[in-house]
Amino acid sequence: MTESNNMEQNSAQPPQEEKSPKKKNWVSKIVGGDLLQSRFVLRQKWMILMLMLFGLVLVYNRYQVETLTKAKEDAQARINYLRENRIELQKRYQETIKISKIAEMLDSTGVGITAGPPYEI
Repeated sequence: MTESNNMEQNSAQPPQEEKSPKKKNWVSKIVGGDLLQSRFVLRQKWMILMLMLFGLVLVYNRYQVETLTKAKEDAQARINYLRENRIELQKRYQETIKISKIAEMLDSTGVGITAGPPYEI
């Protein structure tokens, strides 16, 4: 009788589900180091290393481009400054040449340049 009572009690209770172990959160896997020990990561370690190397090259390249861009802007500013100075000096030189040519032309005619202001005859 006791066996029949036990069977009736077992059939009356819902079957108990076996509880699976609680899955770890992905954050706790990373912090705990479980992620680095997984098979997938161990198989792909060279690919991950290569991607990290490419990332470093990308950052270094960006830094170099910024440095070269700054140097180019500085050189362009110096070039503009030198062009402006060259034009100014060329203008002064041409004014000086014009005065000396006029003086030569006047000397050849015998008129000459007076040192003082003009006066009435």
